Amino acid sequence: MPDKKTIQAIVKTAVESYADGFQTRHIAEKLDPEGTLNMKIHNVFIEALGDEIQYYTALVRSLDSSLGNMLETMAMNLASLTFDVKKVLKGP
Repeated sequence: MPDKKTIQAIVKTAVESYADGFQTRHIAEKLDPEGTLNMKIHNVFIEALGDEIQYYTALVRSLDSSLGNMLETMAMNLASLTFDVKKVLKGP
């Protein structure tokens, strides 16, 4: 059984790294027409919402997607402390 400090270190590292990366990426891509937010803003369905809502909707969609990926990775890292974790499932 992993100790509490190991689990806390994994969670802290994952969350801090995620927050720093999310901020850095979106600031760096602000003027890039093919950046994450700009690609989501120009979605035909989001475009109909108007300029004010487009940015926030794109930011939330990006946050939701990348947060889910971070949580999945963190959960796998935590599980690997106790279990043999595989990303591939084979079978019929």
